[in-house]
Formats: sequence, structure tokens, C-alpha cells
Amino acid sequence: MLKIHFLLRNPTKKGRTAIYATVRYHGKNIILFPGKSIDTALWANKKGTNKPKAIPENKSLISDLKDYEDRVTEIYEKLDKEYESVVPPAVLKKAIYGKKIFKSTKNEKVEKKEAEMSITEFFQVLMEDSRTGDRRGPRREKLNPNSIKPYQSALNHFTSFQDTKKKEYFLKDVDQKLLNAFTNYLEVTKNLAFNACAKYLTVFKLLISYANEKGFIDGSKLHTLKFNITRAKSDNIYLTEKEIEAIMNLENLPTKLYETVRDLFVIGCWTGLRFSDFSRLRLQNIHNGFISITQQKVSAKVVIPVHKMVRLILQKYPDGLPKCPPNQVFNRYLKDIGKLIPELDVEFEKKVARSSNNGPKVFKKYDLIMTHSARRSFCTNMYLKGIPVPTIMAISGHMTQEVFLKYIKAENLVHAGKVKDIFDADEKRENEADKERENQEGENEEFAE
Repeated sequence: MLKIHFLLRNPTKKGRTAIYATVRYHGKNIILFPGKSIDTALWANKKGTNKPKAIPENKSLISDLKDYEDRVTEIYEKLDKEYESVVPPAVLKKAIYGKKIFKSTKNEKVEKKEAEMSITEFFQVLMEDSRTGDRRGPRREKLNPNSIKPYQSALNHFTSFQDTKKKEYFLKDVDQKLLNAFTNYLEVTKNLAFNACAKYLTVFKLLISYANEKGFIDGSKLHTLKFNITRAKSDNIYLTEKEIEAIMNLENLPTKLYETVRDLFVIGCWTGLRFSDFSRLRLQNIHNGFISITQQKVSAKVVIPVHKMVRLILQKYPDGLPKCPPNQVFNRYLKDIGKLIPELDVEFEKKVARSSNNGPKVFKKYDLIMTHSARRSFCTNMYLKGIPVPTIMAISGHMTQEVFLKYIKAENLVHAGKVKDIFDADEKRENEADKERENQEGENEEFAE
């Protein structure tokens, strides 16, 4: 069955942008440009909807797109009758652009050619297929929207990169030279942190791999490319149990929303849940002192014991936890709450690895607190308590011990603590020796008298 979807080439751009069509049938995919454009303000782009708004200004465009869809369907159906197997995408595309049915015999072999598709066009294919479920995760699960968000950011950066080069790149242009130029743009021109660069290059690698999977580029290219996606060790904060307790004990917060943010954040600190999970926590997830929830990011089910602070918060909301504000709003309120905690009014040196090598910068600890600090705090505090790593991972959902140990913020503190124990033991022995010496001298003086 043929499915046709119309999408915008640059959906975030203000003003006019081209419209393109994705055509899918029997696992095949082609991209078409019907030669139409629209002002992005006149386009309905939300979950489950991607089309011109039903307003008078779009009446002619809607009619033209419907005619185009009918023409593509008609061409496909005629070709489908000629082929015993699936119609080759190259044949269908040539027939549509040639405005005639491509004549061929049933046994004709169509040479597979590299598609003349731009990289930005295929970014749209990647995102749309990920949204609809045509492209799935490693365990065949449908990708959640949070996993797809970096794709749009990577596309925006690549579009800006093209603007600086005054050139549009196609899938056939993918080589080490292009990859190096894009990497240099991210690291030097944009001066992004190395971890941010690694994130966008990982998306670019995924894009090329998917293009290979769809048969749009030569697979040998992917194996020769070298991607610099090594991530620097993060330098983010975690909150100690004492600091979490101080947040919990805050009274007379300015508004009810501040109280909601505080309560949900503390729940995150004692469950290790991501924002995407603790923000949708419901009473039906809690039974007999345990929280049971399927993590949205990785589709893995976790079971978490209810901490006493979490229990106190749940008792405040017998009808269910309050509605959680969006992540950006949540972080803004969270920083305001952090400013009320004297323990967080301290300096924290944070190093961000980037090509300019600007060195570490000093922040107030409350300025660095964010939703993800809750999950990091849980994992780190449990590690410091001596809870076995596999036990913590069973709750946090981390897949490997290597990733977990890189994630937590306790490694340096643990090692420093061991050295401190030695220092303290040495100092104790010295004090005891001094005390014994003083006692001995006192006894000698007494004997001399």
C-alpha cells in the first residue's frame, strides 16, 4: 500500500520553505519535491498532523497537493501491475519526474544508483521515519520523542554549516573531507563543547548508516569514515543527602508551582528516575512500598523502593501528584529554589572541554542544578553508601557498569576519602604519641621531686 506524506524542508525557518513528499510502499522509500512552498506560519505541524492549515489562503495549495498525490498514486499503480516484485524506487521516481510511465519489462533489472538526495532532505526522512515507527530502536521499540530531538538540532547545525560553505551537500558527497569540515565547524567555528560535538556527530553517523540501510549510499563509505565521537568526562554536580534534605525542609515557598517543582525534584533524588519518568509518575505506579514504571527513554521496566521522603510527599497528594511543568520551566524554578539553600551558595569549578580551551569556570552550585541532577544525585549517593553497583543499576536502568561508573560523580571523592582516612589515622597516632610523651614527662617530673 502506498503512503504519501507532505513535510516541510525547513520547518523551523520563518517565512517560506519548500514542501517535499515522502512516498513509502513495501519497505521502500523515495523523496519527491512537487515544486510547492509555503510560509511556515500557515502549516500545521504538531503530533500526528503535518499539512497546510485549512484556511482560505491555502485552498489552492491544498488542491494542488491533492492532485499531486493522486498523480503519484496513479503512476505507482500502473507500474505495480508491470512488476512481479516490488517496483524499484529509481523506476518510480524517474516515471514521476518524467511525467510519464516508465516502460519496462517484467524481468528488467534496474541498476541501483546512488540517490540524488541532499543530506538535509534525508535528515527529514530520518526524523519522520523515527516519529512514525518506520525506523525503530535496537530492540525494535518505537523511539520516544526525546530520543528524536537531537536530530533536529543536528540538522540545524548542518544547515548552518552549509550556509557558511555556500553549498548544498548530497548523500553522494559524504566522505572524510566533508566529515572533517563539519567536525571543524562544530568544534572551532561554533566553539561547542566536545560532548555537544560528539552528540551531533553521532546523529550524523546514524544518518549515514540509515541512508545505507535504505540503499541511498554505498555501504563501503560508512566503513571508511572516521568519526571523532569520544566524549569528555562530564563535570556536573550532584547533591548530597544533606542538601536534598535542606530542599525538602524549605517552607513558605513563593507559589504552589515552586512547591510542585521542589516535591517532584526530591522524588527524582530518591528514585533515580529521569525527568521524563518522574514527571509522569502516577498513583497506579506505586504498590506496597514500591514504584514500578517503564522508563520512557529505554523502554525498560524498573522497580524502586519508596524512600521515607518520597512517602511523605505522596501523602501530601492523596489524589495523585500535581501536573509537572515543562523541563525548561522546571529548571528555571529549580535554580530559584537552589538560591534559598545556604549549602548551595558555594562556588563550583566546572570545566567544559572545547577547542578554545578556555579552562574551568566558576559558578555558584545552585546555578548548575537541573532536572537531571536528581538522577545523578541518587546514583552517586547510593554508591557512596556502599550499595553494590549492580543493585543501583537495577534501579537506575543503566545497561553497563562502565557507563554507570562514568556517570556517577563520586569516583574522585571516594579515592580522596580513602587518602583522607590515612591522613586522619596518621594524625590520630601522632596525637596519641604526643599525649603519651606528655604523660611520660609528667611522671618523670613527679619522680624527680
